[in-house]
Amino acid sequence: MFDNKQIDISTLPQVAQVDFKNLHPKYKTVVGIRLLIASIFILLLSSSPYIFQHITNSLPISDIWLVSICGVGVLLVILMCIISLKGVQMKGYALREHDIIYKTGIISRSQTVIPFNRVQHVVVYEGALLRVFGLCTVEFFTAGGALGDLKISGISKEEGERLKAYVIQKITKSVKPALIVEEKEYKESEIERINETE
Repeated sequence: MFDNKQIDISTLPQVAQVDFKNLHPKYKTVVGIRLLIASIFILLLSSSPYIFQHITNSLPISDIWLVSICGVGVLLVILMCIISLKGVQMKGYALREHDIIYKTGIISRSQTVIPFNRVQHVVVYEGALLRVFGLCTVEFFTAGGALGDLKISGISKEEGERLKAYVIQKITKSVKPALIVEEKEYKESEIERINETE
């Protein structure tokens, strides 16, 4: 008979406290430069109707609406800067014996856990701006994922390479026992097949 008893949530094991490692301090500068470029573009875009109106005087829009559009652009830039810079402080990662955890988010916070036995390969790469500051991005690919399942940007190149080497070592160790088990199962099935034919 099928049995499906209810489980008391309070009896579940407590999750161990994890000490997350923050991203490199220089990454905030990288984010700041990106924000500066994006802010200039947004401010130019939002102020272009106002500038165009005062040069040509051909837009059928009142000055109040033109100033409002500029104000929206300024507000958007301020919010974008606050959220992005605060978001850098909230990001962090932790390496455990069997997995890696990455936390991110301010309003909507999330934690991504990638077990090492699911990782197929790891890539370390540097964008132009990251390279200037000696930083990199580490990307983890798991089984069945066309894109990277986890990206950690803003760690030093040396630390990224060490992280990659550690995870690859873990992958290698987890693959060997699996191969031994498969080989053992294959041999046992072959012995059974031979016994059946005799």
